[in-house]
Formats: sequence, structure tokens, C-alpha cells
Amino acid sequence: MTQRVLAFLLTATLFLSACKEETILVNGISNNPPGSFTFKVDGTAVTIDSARAVLYNLGIPPNNREIDVYAFQGGNQVLEFHFLPRTGAKTAAQNFTGAWLTYKTAGTSYHSQSGTLNLTVSDTTGGRFEATFNFVGNSGTATKNITEGTMVVTRMTRQ
Repeated sequence: MTQRVLAFLLTATLFLSACKEETILVNGISNNPPGSFTFKVDGTAVTIDSARAVLYNLGIPPNNREIDVYAFQGGNQVLEFHFLPRTGAKTAAQNFTGAWLTYKTAGTSYHSQSGTLNLTVSDTTGGRFEATFNFVGNSGTATKNITEGTMVVTRMTRQ
């Protein structure tokens, strides 16, 4: 009986090691690395632990499509970006003509008043987006300076 159990465990181990890595979702967020995503808030470095992008087909000319990027730290959303999936520099503001960038902390949202999102890679087929960013976010009563931002997102869904 012991030999059968040992043989079963060995077979199961070999089978499982041959399987591809599986993406595990926790609160809808993959535990697989998203690439890299770092920035500073008022001079303090922040590194996120997961991110995802969503491509929306709006069907409204001339833009038709939009990308939303969400970044998480410790299971909490800390950044939310909305922009058109075209490379180049976009002015950060509270509109969809450029880029609407938001920093979130302790239940407060700081929406972009000024700054830039420079999208250097926009691969809507492969689901990869790379950019640098900085902006001043305003909550209505306070501001946060988001600087030295780099974004590499490698996971995208389509809506």
C-alpha cells in the first residue's frame, strides 16, 4: 500500500510540474507580476504590486477607444489613469482629451490638475503599455505631487 501511495505522489508531482503557471485572482487582481510601476508621492517612493489595463471600444469618433489603467498596493487601488491608446505626450487634466490621472489614498482621490503622461509603448494587440508620468493631484482641499512615475503594464482585458 505504501508503494502505491508513493507512486501516486510521484506521478502527481511530475504531472503538476509539467503544467503551465496559472494566474490566480485575488479580488480580481492577478498575483503574477504586471511588469513594473513606480512613482513618488510628495517625495516618498511607492512601488505597486499589481496593475491591469482595460481597453474600451467607445464607438464614438474620432477616438473610438480608451485605455483605463488601475494600479494596486496591498490590495488597495492607488492609481487610476484614463487616456487614448496613442503614443506621445498627453497633458494631465480632468478630461479625456489628454489624460485623466488620479492618485488615491485613505479614501481620498487626488485628480490631475497639471502634469504629463508620456506614452512610449501602446500595444493594444499584445496588451503592453509603457509610459512615464508626473502630475499634481487635487482633492478639493489638498494637493499631492506625483513625480518620477514609470509604468509598464503587461496585462490587459477588453470591454
